[in-house]
Amino acid sequence: MYKIIFLFIILTQSIFSKEILISGAASLKEYLEKNIEEYNKKIDPNLTISLNLGGSGTLKRQLEQGGEVDIIFLANRDYMIDLKNNNYLFDEEVILENSLVLIKNNKTSSNEGILAIGDPKYVPAGQYASEVLNNLPLKQYSLVYGKDVRSVLSYVELGEADFGIVYLTDTKLLKNSEVIEVFPKILHKPIEYSIGISKTTKNKEDSERFLNFLRGKNWE
Repeated sequence: MYKIIFLFIILTQSIFSKEILISGAASLKEYLEKNIEEYNKKIDPNLTISLNLGGSGTLKRQLEQGGEVDIIFLANRDYMIDLKNNNYLFDEEVILENSLVLIKNNKTSSNEGILAIGDPKYVPAGQYASEVLNNLPLKQYSLVYGKDVRSVLSYVELGEADFGIVYLTDTKLLKNSEVIEVFPKILHKPIEYSIGISKTTKNKEDSERFLNFLRGKNWE
């Protein structure tokens, strides 16, 4: 009798225990957390949605090297198109856009100093920042790289860098710094966030439902 009850409990848990993993660009942290909370409240309280956040280039490599993920959401559409073309994704689509800004630590009084950007090898924000620097050289600076855009933000906030180039949406987190310039979009490629379902997914149905929920959601 006890064995039957135990098996019933295990089967019940397996039916109602659902989970998807999202690999997302670090700049999407608050956006994803807010929408996951809303989805669980309004749509499906039984779905566990976990996040793997980081630089888009790093997340792309993780998937290419066999990492299992249900949804991938990157800040560089070229990365997503490459993943799709190489059969890692069912499809991809742009659902968000962003702008690039220059921030300054509030204690910085000079136009010169240390400028932090994302590592252009792995971080789309760093790639866009490099395009801006090529098109619009700033004052004298020493360049340092961050592993993702949030690391750049942290460097400036902590005073480890005088300036930083980050996304406009990241500036909501500023406490010790300020925005001193919003770069014209003609200075860099369009900043597009593309999302897609990985072919490694073990829960395509719930992944599709959550992706559909995100369609049309903005940064607010």
